[in-house]
Amino acid sequence: MLLFLLKITFMDLVDRFQIPILQEIALRNPQSTALGQKIIEGSILLIDHLGFEQFTFKKLAQKISTTEASIYRYFASKQKLLLYLVNWYWGRLECRLHLQTQGGTPKERLQKALELILIPPLSSEALNIEKPLQRIVIHEASKVFLTKAVDQDHQTGYHLIYTEIVQYIADLVLAYQPRCDYPQMLVSTLLEGSQLQRFFEQHLPEVTNTSLNEDAVNEFYIKLIFSYLDNE
Repeated sequence: MLLFLLKITFMDLVDRFQIPILQEIALRNPQSTALGQKIIEGSILLIDHLGFEQFTFKKLAQKISTTEASIYRYFASKQKLLLYLVNWYWGRLECRLHLQTQGGTPKERLQKALELILIPPLSSEALNIEKPLQRIVIHEASKVFLTKAVDQDHQTGYHLIYTEIVQYIADLVLAYQPRCDYPQMLVSTLLEGSQLQRFFEQHLPEVTNTSLNEDAVNEFYIKLIFSYLDNE
């Protein structure tokens, strides 16, 4: 059920904005078979529950009633599986950015982009089918960057979606404030910082100012960016 709902919100956008890098990461397209879909669904739930360090293909195989060998036909390693899931998340966000920031003034377009990339609070009790993927991005996404293989991965194109998102929003920043000297730095700081604040919100509340009654992360970063840009 989870995968089906994810596909309603994500794959319809992918039909319009293809993400070929997903097929480069996987040995076989997991969306093309029932087993592949079970691998994606099961891995999302299991990584969310156990954390990436404790997650193994053996545990995943037990969860979805298959063999480790079958999973290895789709992904060469659990690191590649995490790359797939994180790129899936960023790819969906990139699609939304392109679809929802086409009209309006430069400020309105930038404001909308900021609202899209600022991850919503995890404390909401409302049904949100993206919660497991969102939590994986917050807790685990840095592990696709902070590896010895990052340069090779980047050359292969595994981080292309992320860099395209940064560049797209940087262009919106420059459309609003052409005098901004550090647009990519500003956007990447926003992306990484907002994820970290969501992590603190759940695990180290003493070092942040979020609360259940106010989305301080969203308010803080929007104020910070526009204050910075308006004083350039």
